[in-house]
Amino acid sequence: METKPGMMPLLDGTEIPRYGFGCYASYGHEISQAVAWALECGYRYIDSAAMYANEKDVGEGLRLAGLDRKKVYILSKVWPKDYEVAANSAQQSLRDLGVDYLDCCLLHWPGTEEKRRLSAYEQLLRLKDQGLIRSVAVSNFQADQLERIKEVFGAYPPINEIELHPAFQQRELRQFCLDRGIALVAYSPIKRGAFMGDPRILSIGEKYGKTANQVVLRWHLERQQIPIPKSSHYDRIRENFDVFDFSLTPEETQLINSLECGGRRGNDPLTYNG
Repeated sequence: METKPGMMPLLDGTEIPRYGFGCYASYGHEISQAVAWALECGYRYIDSAAMYANEKDVGEGLRLAGLDRKKVYILSKVWPKDYEVAANSAQQSLRDLGVDYLDCCLLHWPGTEEKRRLSAYEQLLRLKDQGLIRSVAVSNFQADQLERIKEVFGAYPPINEIELHPAFQQRELRQFCLDRGIALVAYSPIKRGAFMGDPRILSIGEKYGKTANQVVLRWHLERQQIPIPKSSHYDRIRENFDVFDFSLTPEETQLINSLECGGRRGNDPLTYNG
């Protein structure tokens, strides 16, 4: 039985931890302390973004933890309004985070203008050539948009970070990515605790001595999805990481699969421009 998250190989020859820590909607000392606690608990992937407006605080958390830079996978994202100056945005993230390279930088949303998204992607690829970014990838991209990246740049993005949880499984897009070797990072993986009171998931948790959230996070891992849960509380951060000492049966996985209801929590990437 695994005792900690392993690494997932990516299409571009790099690799990413199979488990991460999200940094959305938390600021100041709260997120700095949360990042430091997460790294103390064993997380090795920190998922950030320029739009979160907290990257200096995230950077402080990295410094508080005191780990060797090479031991932490740091990901950031460029917001659509900055696509004309995507390289500048990524370099500002480097400065704010206090690091000399990003393990990965994503286009945060596809936006509705193909020309802008392709230009932004090209800018990030140039930063990769300069050694400032190790991987260039995307978030919230749909199948046709991923195909267009491959058509223009010769390869699929190695990662697509999308909303994924039992109520919104994006089955067609998920299978498209898995079939092509595109790693799936799952944001909002427990839908802000929406499943904590679900008797079906609670029943599974009772069997293993786990909470409903832990069961859902384990479900992600067994479906080859990289969850990035977020919390500001030490006990919850530690609890969310304690999912590597049990496995779900096929029947339990199928039960959780049956909770799909089209329950998207975030924006529609086909119309959202940021």
